[in-house]
Amino acid sequence: MELVDSGHGTERSETERFGSSEAVLRFLASVLRAKSVVAVDGSASSALALCGGMIPEGTLTCITLDTGVQRAIRGAVAEADLPTHRLRMITELGSEVLPKLAEGTYDLVHIVSGGCDSAALLDKAAPLLRPGGTLVLEGAFERSGEHGCLGSQEGPRMSREVLHAIHADPSLVPVALPIDSGLLAVARD
Repeated sequence: MELVDSGHGTERSETERFGSSEAVLRFLASVLRAKSVVAVDGSASSALALCGGMIPEGTLTCITLDTGVQRAIRGAVAEADLPTHRLRMITELGSEVLPKLAEGTYDLVHIVSGGCDSAALLDKAAPLLRPGGTLVLEGAFERSGEHGCLGSQEGPRMSREVLHAIHADPSLVPVALPIDSGLLAVARD
């Protein structure tokens, strides 16, 4: 998407508002009227986007081993004057925490993935979604030249394992979004 500066100096903020993964996260949290959200290995900007779209009494559970990211998220939330009780921080691997969370209770789950573990994380996160809930897998695409991928030779592709994980559960409705490192949004029917 090309954004045209109308002379008001808003090009950067408009790109952030309309053309980024954070914009998609905020949009989905808003559309879902999300109250219970999980973020695995996210950032301060993605946490702010999720909180910005959630209903005021919503809770964001952030799961990451990186204590620096946790400090950044807490700082960003405090700086944005959002209530800190809206955050729950868990210092552990997402792959270990996701199976411990209550199934069927989350409106939105956001996972930043490194590619090779995407299918496993999808399998562990999908049961957490309530009917109508959405999972967003960021970094879902692999680049050309990597083995085990389906898609065009020129651009990003999704791994066979991720495709199989989606097709194994008929209640999942997926859409691939070519934004940033690639977003795979999966809704529970």
